[in-house]
Amino acid sequence: MNRRLAMLLAVYGAWSQATVLFFLDPMKRQVSDLVEPEATVGEVQLLGLSLEGFAVRDLHQVQGWLPQVVFLLLSGLLSYGVLRASAGIRPRLRTVVALGGASLLAAGVAMLTGPALDPDAVTAMPTYGAWLVRAQMGEVPGAAAQFALLTLWLPVLLWLLVWRYREWQPLRTYLRTAEDDGSDGSDEGNGSRGRREKPGPVSPVSARPRRHLLSAGLIPAVLLAVAGGPVLRHIRVNHLSQGVPGSPDASVTFDPDLWENYRPPATVEEWSGVLYPALRLRPLRTELLGGWIATLVVCAVFLLVLAVALRALARRAAEVRRWSPAALADLAMKGWYATVLAAVVAAVVDGRLMRWFAPRGESGPAAEHLGVALGDAVRFGAACGWATGLALLGAVLLMTRRAAVPVAPPADEYEDQPVPEREERSAHGD
Repeated sequence: MNRRLAMLLAVYGAWSQATVLFFLDPMKRQVSDLVEPEATVGEVQLLGLSLEGFAVRDLHQVQGWLPQVVFLLLSGLLSYGVLRASAGIRPRLRTVVALGGASLLAAGVAMLTGPALDPDAVTAMPTYGAWLVRAQMGEVPGAAAQFALLTLWLPVLLWLLVWRYREWQPLRTYLRTAEDDGSDGSDEGNGSRGRREKPGPVSPVSARPRRHLLSAGLIPAVLLAVAGGPVLRHIRVNHLSQGVPGSPDASVTFDPDLWENYRPPATVEEWSGVLYPALRLRPLRTELLGGWIATLVVCAVFLLVLAVALRALARRAAEVRRWSPAALADLAMKGWYATVLAAVVAAVVDGRLMRWFAPRGESGPAAEHLGVALGDAVRFGAACGWATGLALLGAVLLMTRRAAVPVAPPADEYEDQPVPEREERSAHGD
């Protein structure tokens, strides 16, 4: 995509989000004053997600507005990078998905920025229990992630309108929306696509090396799953049947933690606030089989979605003919986005589907449960997703370096080569 159109879409998205963040709460107060002076307008929600949980409410304290500013700046910059790397001006699903990953990554960074600015915080990185306490005390869980999901359509809608009316003369003149301008790889067009069309050595990422790239990207997530997450449990209670069936004392439930409290390793407990709790392959000693299977399902969903995303990245990487620094940075960032998106998909499964079969131990209302899961996923993706991108980057650099090293022919090949005529004459004494 050309620079002007990418800048327009990124700025429009950030400006629209800033309008909602800074003016939604004052507008609600004005509406309530006009309708009834003492009335209050309820919370604005859509699809069970809160639109105003991340809104700015206190401009007199830094922690009241700085996370929102961090989100807006980072979301705009990452969105501009995603749009610039897209092929042409035609809207594509993979670009929209990458925009979602960029927005959620910015939301995760903003969520981690808030506690660091709290003057009463003991540590800059709250534990998992501290995040749950914040949600129980009235803070909207995963507010930044919910806001990012609800406002993703804003730049996409403008993009669709620009594509629909691309033949309009003002758009052709100022935004260069002619179809041939978006696909010919010119200097105002997509730089990454132009780089792919340059002649050069073929990328080593094909067939077997492509599988190596997929495996390298999965290594960090699998290691985290083997190490295990914090103390999250699904179906935390044991059931003991007593008395006559149907009577009030027919079953007694108790929490295993009351009898044998589980304490994770010190490192896991310290970083539990940024570890996805359901990313755990091993069962706990005091955990029921059904609860561990539910946790294992969520973990499998995360790893499967991440593998699918990395497979798509490896297939796209096979089209790159010359790896420039910009192309390598784009691949690393897409690996980061893939981790965030895979964690969000797992959180939706955990928050919407698993609550019917195996609810979390801290289960509450359905919307709150989904918000807590989304907060866990976005914090994890922002704090740990860089490892996936770095693994992809290292794998590509290693394979490119191996492909550039010339391979010496075996020694047997020299024996089969014919002797030059000059050497034959010197051997006969001519």
